[in-house]
Amino acid sequence: ECAKHAIGVVRAQRARTHGIAALEVSLAPHAARMRDEPLRTLSSEGLSWMLLFLDVPWSAIDERIARRTQIMLETGLIDEAERTAGAVAASAVGYPQTRAYLDGWSTNEELRASLERATRRYARRQRAWFRSEPATLWVAPDRVRNVVREKLRWSAKRR
Repeated sequence: ECAKHAIGVVRAQRARTHGIAALEVSLAPHAARMRDEPLRTLSSEGLSWMLLFLDVPWSAIDERIARRTQIMLETGLIDEAERTAGAVAASAVGYPQTRAYLDGWSTNEELRASLERATRRYARRQRAWFRSEPATLWVAPDRVRNVVREKLRWSAKRR
């Protein structure tokens, strides 16, 4: 159990580090302009990268959205939406629908349906946006490891 926790902590720290690096890269254009420096990118730093989109069938996505909606409702979305009223996050997917429920504009079942519908719309917008990105590789989830190894020339021993 401790080993699982330690691995989780390491993964979280690694994700945080990568998130910070991504933030630094996204802020780099402004910072570079301010200092008249060339833009530093992953490529200019000699780092291999790739943009993957997991190509999951819509039926599986819809099932996952339905399960996730159920979990969110069971674990406090309604209370959370009540606490976020007026905050910037209050306009994120799920909160307007939940606020409508709290204000008496929908039933519990209508809330569930509207949450699922809003999330499906958001997922479809994301997919459309990534379709327009020329660098995006569309990969089935079971092929990710092989594609990454091939494209980034990772050895089979590397984990």
